[in-house]
Amino acid sequence: MPNYNSVNFDSILNNYKIWSVIALIVAISALIPTGMNIAYSQAAIGNQTMTTEEEEEAEEHEGEESLFVSQHIPLTGQLKNGDYIHLIDFTPFNTTDEPHHHIAMKVPCDNDGKPMVTIITGVAPNFTTLDVSNAVNNGTLNGGNLDLSAEGTSCLYHGELPVGITDIALVNTSNQTLSFDGGGYSVAITAHATVSEEGGALPKHG
Repeated sequence: MPNYNSVNFDSILNNYKIWSVIALIVAISALIPTGMNIAYSQAAIGNQTMTTEEEEEAEEHEGEESLFVSQHIPLTGQLKNGDYIHLIDFTPFNTTDEPHHHIAMKVPCDNDGKPMVTIITGVAPNFTTLDVSNAVNNGTLNGGNLDLSAEGTSCLYHGELPVGITDIALVNTSNQTLSFDGGGYSVAITAHATVSEEGGALPKHG
């Protein structure tokens, strides 16, 4: 009778089970650290990209509620002399000391290029007039000249909004009733604001 080598099936089965368990442990241990390392690396990269100035600014405004506004306001209808349009109210926010506050407007103007309306800003009911400088005339379009203002009809103006305001309004100071229909008149406002240090306890509107 041939002499065959005896095979211990129990031993083979036990070895198979042991190697299966080892393979499973290795797979699990490989997955868990990988996820943790990725999360840590992302945090580390994020910290490295922030400059000292950005970190100081972030600490300064930490915990503050902030608001960034970019609003285009079409002007239509008629406005009597001395009457006003309340353009925007940021309450309980007010504009910060960061340079992100701007107003641009296309409005009726006289033959000298002076606006027939006045922008007023402040914390209602206390306002001051805003200087929008001279009419903007010289522009370009595809390299060619473009007149942005037509004295006696409509003119374009720009101005920087002050710090600490909550309200902006447009007042008719022309001594006549103005019609905004058909002229493409509008006001554009861009501002960055935060809640006041008093927690929004600003003067109430009258």
